[in-house]
Amino acid sequence: MNPFNRKTGRIVLGGAGWSRQIVTDPTSKPVLETILHALSLGIRAFDTSPYYDPSEILLGAAFSDPALTSLYPRSDLLLMTKCGRISSNNFDYSPPAVRASVLRSLDRFSTDYLDVVFMHDVEFVSREEALEAVKTLFEMKDEGLIRHAGISGYPPALLADIASEVKTLTGRAVDVVQTYCHMNIQNTTLQKSLGRLYSKGGVGVVLNASPLCMGLLRKGGVPIGELGDFHPAQRGLREKAAEAADWVESQGESMASLSLKFAVGEFARVDEKGFGVTILGGGSIAEIDENVETVKKVLRKSEEGEEGEGDDLRRYEGLNEGEWKSCESMFKGVREVLGEWVDYTWDSPDNAFLDGQKKLKEQV
Repeated sequence: MNPFNRKTGRIVLGGAGWSRQIVTDPTSKPVLETILHALSLGIRAFDTSPYYDPSEILLGAAFSDPALTSLYPRSDLLLMTKCGRISSNNFDYSPPAVRASVLRSLDRFSTDYLDVVFMHDVEFVSREEALEAVKTLFEMKDEGLIRHAGISGYPPALLADIASEVKTLTGRAVDVVQTYCHMNIQNTTLQKSLGRLYSKGGVGVVLNASPLCMGLLRKGGVPIGELGDFHPAQRGLREKAAEAADWVESQGESMASLSLKFAVGEFARVDEKGFGVTILGGGSIAEIDENVETVKKVLRKSEEGEEGEGDDLRRYEGLNEGEWKSCESMFKGVREVLGEWVDYTWDSPDNAFLDGQKKLKEQV
């Protein structure tokens, strides 16, 4: 079941930009004004997580504010959040914890349903834990508390395995899968798993998050928030990404803009079945404006549209072939600079997490 359509568009605004992983003081940001601006541009889908503390709290307050609710009815919005991941090394996928997390999110958003709830970073728990958690989401879906049940994580192949197992063992399909850092100018390996996600897993739609690889693919490199340097990329990849950004700048272009064009355009090109939905960052009005303008260049504007939509982002659908071709030499140049790091992936979970879990089990 795919919650995305012409009404929602193919772009989601991610909420990690209001987390302590990304910024030093997220509570100082004008969240309501930023969300209202995003809505005015045509963005209708929003994604967050309790793990992106305090993003879910800030977004919940914004979407509960009369200044927003008086302009945009709940039925026009697609609100997505996650559960199961509490902190960097702490997960709770037990059915009571899943239910409590969803109920807390409902309260934070002052709504009686959530459009999508994901089990957050399923690769960090056992298959048994993941399966039981998804079953709990299915129960809450049957109760009308959530509309679509999803799983999220880093490795697309593992997500495809879990989605297939859920379908085999429960007879029900995961509605939405969210993965990150696997459809961008450095790494396009999500393509290898799309077929299995749709055919074997019965997934309705796959979401591509982190089109800039969590800030790696931009001038200046990864953002550093209150929690320090969280990015798992090795030094070699970071150095080559910085070199690529310098090269792009020498050509009169922006690494962030070029990377976003590639991620959105490539996913729109290869993911015809799932609508090619991309989750963009945007913790400020300026950042959202820049990202939306970039998306409008690489996607083609539909002649169809409802009255009053004007240049609404939801009117931009298929790939703009002309813009894509004009950027191909730059895309190729960046990947040549990245060299051996093209399609490189890091371990998730990493050895430090696995060692920590092993020690905890030994203490029990």
